[in-house]
Amino acid sequence: MHVAGRPTNSCIVLAADLEGARVTTIEGLASGGALHAMQQAFIDANGLQCGYCTPGMIMAAIPLVADGPSDEVAWRRGLSGNICRCTGYVKIIDALALAARGIAAGGVRDA
Repeated sequence: MHVAGRPTNSCIVLAADLEGARVTTIEGLASGGALHAMQQAFIDANGLQCGYCTPGMIMAAIPLVADGPSDEVAWRRGLSGNICRCTGYVKIIDALALAARGIAAGGVRDA
């Protein structure tokens, strides 16, 4: 999830501590029936695996691509806390690259 636009591990935050905070979950990314650019990039790049890690990967990836350097090393480091046992992360990194191209073209909105 994002708290005030920054990724936060939902498993270590008490809901009561978030009173009044702007919280966005994977379900809150879509707008008006259109998926967020990162969600769409994961679909287009076949970055979706079993679904267990996908929400965390997408939520962690948004600020990585929007705020940081657009390189694979930084992305892998930034996603290192999200464990996926289905893949070698190749398609996930492909999704970040695809989303980064969309962001560079102005195609992503704030989450």
